[in-house]
Amino acid sequence: MQILGSVGIIELLEQDERPTFIIDVANPTNFSPGLLQIVFANAALRAYEALLEMVTGKADLDSPGIAVTNDFPEFKAWALSFVKNGESLDICLPSFSYGGVTWSCSTLRRRLRLISASGNILPTNITSESSNGAMSATSNLSERARGPSLQNLPRSPLAESFEPSDYFGNAVEPLISTTGSSPLQNMSTRYPENSSFDWTRLPMSAALPKHIQFARSVDWAATPLGPIESWSFDLRAMCNLIMGSPHPAAMYWGDDYTAIYNESYILLAGQKHPHLMGQSYKTAWAEIWSEIEGVFISAKESGQSTMKDDDCLFLKRNGFLEESYFSWSIIPLVGENGSVMGLYNPAFEKTRRKIAERRMLTLREVGEKTAAAREVKGFWGQVIRGLEYNEYDVPFVFLYSVSEEMDSDMSSMQSGSLAQAPQLVLEGTLGVPQGHRAAVSPLDLKTSDEGFAPYLRESMKTDRPILLTTEDKTLSSDLIEGLEWRGWGDPCRSAVVCPIHPTTGETILGFLVMGINPRRPYDDDYSLFIQLLSRQLATSMASVVLFEEEIRRGQRAARLAALDRQELSKQLDLRTQEAVESETKFTRMAEFAPVGMFIADSTGKITYSNDTWWEISRHPRTEHSVQSWMDSIMDEDREGVETIWNALVNKKAAVTHEFRFKTPWQARNGSRGDTWVLMSAYPERDSEGKLKSVFGSITNISQQKWAEDFQKRRMEEAIELKRQQENFIDMTSHEMRNPLSAILQCSDEITSSLTQFQALEEQSQSGQKLSDVLESSIDAAQTIALCAQHQKRIVDDILTLSKLDSALLIVTPITVQPIAVVQRALKMFEGELDTNDIAMEFRIEKPYLTLGIDWVKLDPSRLLQVLINLTTNAIKFTHGQDKRTIIVSISASKERPGPDHSDVSYFPSRSKRKDLITEDPEWGDGEEIYLHFAVQDTGRGLDEKEKSLLFQRFSQASPRTHIQYGGSGLGLFISRQLTELQGGEIGVSSKRGVGSTFAFYVKARRVTGITADTPIATTINSLRRNLSNSGVTLESRRNSAGKAVRRSNTTGHKKTPIVTPTSSPTPPPSSLLDHSKLKVLIVEDNLVNQRVLQKQLRNIGFQTELANHGGEALDFLKTSQFWSGQEKDGVELAVILMDLEMPVMDGLTCARLIRDFEADGTIVKHIPIIAVTANARLEQIETAISAGMDDVVSKPFRMPELIPKIDDLVIRGNSTVLPATLKTTVNTES
Repeated sequence: MQILGSVGIIELLEQDERPTFIIDVANPTNFSPGLLQIVFANAALRAYEALLEMVTGKADLDSPGIAVTNDFPEFKAWALSFVKNGESLDICLPSFSYGGVTWSCSTLRRRLRLISASGNILPTNITSESSNGAMSATSNLSERARGPSLQNLPRSPLAESFEPSDYFGNAVEPLISTTGSSPLQNMSTRYPENSSFDWTRLPMSAALPKHIQFARSVDWAATPLGPIESWSFDLRAMCNLIMGSPHPAAMYWGDDYTAIYNESYILLAGQKHPHLMGQSYKTAWAEIWSEIEGVFISAKESGQSTMKDDDCLFLKRNGFLEESYFSWSIIPLVGENGSVMGLYNPAFEKTRRKIAERRMLTLREVGEKTAAAREVKGFWGQVIRGLEYNEYDVPFVFLYSVSEEMDSDMSSMQSGSLAQAPQLVLEGTLGVPQGHRAAVSPLDLKTSDEGFAPYLRESMKTDRPILLTTEDKTLSSDLIEGLEWRGWGDPCRSAVVCPIHPTTGETILGFLVMGINPRRPYDDDYSLFIQLLSRQLATSMASVVLFEEEIRRGQRAARLAALDRQELSKQLDLRTQEAVESETKFTRMAEFAPVGMFIADSTGKITYSNDTWWEISRHPRTEHSVQSWMDSIMDEDREGVETIWNALVNKKAAVTHEFRFKTPWQARNGSRGDTWVLMSAYPERDSEGKLKSVFGSITNISQQKWAEDFQKRRMEEAIELKRQQENFIDMTSHEMRNPLSAILQCSDEITSSLTQFQALEEQSQSGQKLSDVLESSIDAAQTIALCAQHQKRIVDDILTLSKLDSALLIVTPITVQPIAVVQRALKMFEGELDTNDIAMEFRIEKPYLTLGIDWVKLDPSRLLQVLINLTTNAIKFTHGQDKRTIIVSISASKERPGPDHSDVSYFPSRSKRKDLITEDPEWGDGEEIYLHFAVQDTGRGLDEKEKSLLFQRFSQASPRTHIQYGGSGLGLFISRQLTELQGGEIGVSSKRGVGSTFAFYVKARRVTGITADTPIATTINSLRRNLSNSGVTLESRRNSAGKAVRRSNTTGHKKTPIVTPTSSPTPPPSSLLDHSKLKVLIVEDNLVNQRVLQKQLRNIGFQTELANHGGEALDFLKTSQFWSGQEKDGVELAVILMDLEMPVMDGLTCARLIRDFEADGTIVKHIPIIAVTANARLEQIETAISAGMDDVVSKPFRMPELIPKIDDLVIRGNSTVLPATLKTTVNTES
């Protein structure tokens, strides 16, 4: 027992071979129209998917025809019968045939209904047997031993003729015992010899069918029939006949008409079962006895049968008086004595068929009435007339329409939307007395809570009929109180609210509120009737709307025909526009979309495109132009679009692609660019997988693309600015480090020379060295001053640039002589002019002398800065030329120079105050004049491309300018800024290979009343008296030859010969080499650094050789022992000191070529190379090493830092051979 107690019901049912399922009668969802909610289905049922769908009702949903022709509602009603307040009544349900299978039911704990298929679910042809165990003579024991099986049952004639089936009208198959074994088996075991099938005589046994057990359990002694043992033969025979009938049947015995009925009759009895068994018909069916009494009396007295077809009876079977229709007979039962002993009552319920016919006629009536409507206003009255036909299923009606007095956009609603809810007008009612509280009109659907307004809002949101009942409080009893209750006159317990909109769209045009027949349940049949009615109204409404639209069009056409020709043209255009608007009514959503939408057919031809599509593409819009839309795509993008489109049409693949149209795009701020679009298209396939159509859209992404391009440009500008800044830093570092290196080495030389002189003085040998020491120190000091001056110019440029960027630089005018400012500027360059052997002239042009200019108001410091920058550039670009001449000139005018003033092309001023610069009081009130300055050189000149780069920040004429001539790239940019600050402009005139003229002018005011007798004034007055037709030269500095100098090399100086130092070398204390036997090749383009480094190495003892760039270094290597074929006769060389940035050939290129020559054997062995550079960044050092340098020394450096690197490379290079350069001390120590 313990093991048996542990077995659960689920485990038991899973082992059962019969398809079985469980439902919960407490679940309210089961009592709503729709599917049957199953709690559990065993493995046997799950194995038959079709059977599982059939018992849940899913199979019927897909069945063709009207739902009332299906058997599922009968099966569902049977499975949920005899349930009250969520609990099952204590009643044993009879078995039920559904889908060719017999189903039996048991109830667990008054809540769970366990429903099983009896026997094998495969139908077989067997003979029927009675419910009391009796079977026909054709049956045999072998068939009974196999247990009960199912048979294919014939449909009723109504079903075969496509009439609606009834709940209980079909022929019910023989009732089978649900105990799992045949009563015959049990009885044959108990009575092996004298078998009896009279249930009135059989003893009570669990083997008997449940209904027989129920009949035997009735206290018959308390009834007019008396104890069952005393029953007559006639009574017993009739009882066995009743119980053996496969159809619903009852018998009423005796004068009291005591009821005895079979199992099939239970479903007709409804809630009267089980009390009906043994009860008088008069008492049990008191509600219809008055109608039936005459029939019973007539049958008993005359012995004649009575039959009624489709008789309407009101039965209280489910808690309320229910409208029912039956085909029934009353057949007298004649006893042995010839008298009528009782009445036999077979009955077939026809309720569903009769009510379905009535409802179908109602739908037909509504359709016929509304078909006569020709406008929407008349449609509502026809709906009311159609519904008048069926007063039973339509107890009351409220019919609302959307107000037509609103704007056209407000006279209807989109389903589910309350954003623009209009007012409703009550168009008609049925069963509603005048002035009833629910008959509110008009009704504000959005805000009102009167009448049915809340229910109408709910129906609009769901866009489907909703059921309201007084039982669940969804329908207020007070709201419907006082209605006239058409039909049976009973108050309604339920009502349905239906939205009405035509089938041609989702626009709601009205609402129907209809009462539910109080004498019929709201089941699947009623729900279907409501759905069909809603569909009928929608179809009729669509016809009326379309017809009304056609009528309006016809009326408009008639009015247009009556107008004169002049008005006809105007009206025709207007009506045509209205017709177009009407036709595009249902495509507004697409037209309002912010993207271009299109539809193409199966061949890829576009059949529809909205306005936004045309707007974006800007394709010419004609009747058939849409098919050539690809002509508007940019030529470079068209091939890609055609490929994508072919993939879409042929491969039926969704695509997304970006491309451009030819028409340019313009932003709101005026920005212009290409019209970029993002196309997305999706294929629609038919049932065979073939392309049916293409839906797609194009989105204008020009703004995003413009923003991306703008960001890209900003990023590129930022990268370029960063690159310029890095170049500027590199140039500035290079320009600062170069002179620093010379300064350090010259200071070391001065210190070394004075130290040596001090030592010689102590030895009384000072006389013979004093001259050499002084000469060396003076030369070194001059070099230091020159380098410091160069650094000062770099620093001044940076500070000036910073002030300009911060708008802190201002012009401060004072009284000066312009010629004195120019002379001061030229005085600063006397040393450089002498060093570079450059001729200089200062010319005063005739206009300056003619205007009599002497003292003026201007800012001399800013003027001086511009002159210094231009003169510095002139010297820089002239000193390497064969002809070296610089001419500085000054002129003046009263008008601003124009384009035709000279050959110089001035860059337009960016200053907004260029004409107001001298208006401030500090400038005085003298005459406004313009002073002109020009610096002309015989440098290499510029081409047009190089001239376009001038006067820009960090910019030089070419990328090689800094390498060849140095500089930061700021001088001309600052000069332009300073010139514009003084109300002037700067420009250039240049020719490649001839030279350049940089000219500028500034604004000033003449100062009068100064009589100071200065040398300049005296000179100017003298020049005016002797004025010729052209200007005069105030100063002239000639070169050493008294004319333009011709030079033999490109660097402007002769190669310094190799000189063995006369003084003792001063190598580092740790050096083991004899430096006097080592030759160093110095490759350096800067003359100062070249001269200083050579002098320092000579002082230490090294032999030196000079090269101005990488090309000269390679030429020298060809004469050395490193070159193939020169191993014996070539010049000895220990190491190369290589600068990186040089003209003609830079150091990196030269180093790579040397290593390439070593690799191919042109150079026979490794040459030590030390990079000597002002580029100090880590990546620049790594670049030098990767190019082939052995080591790197960064400027500025001192000799104690350089010498160990030279020694180390020499020792490593000679490690395999005893070097001849080692000192004698080394040999001794060895």
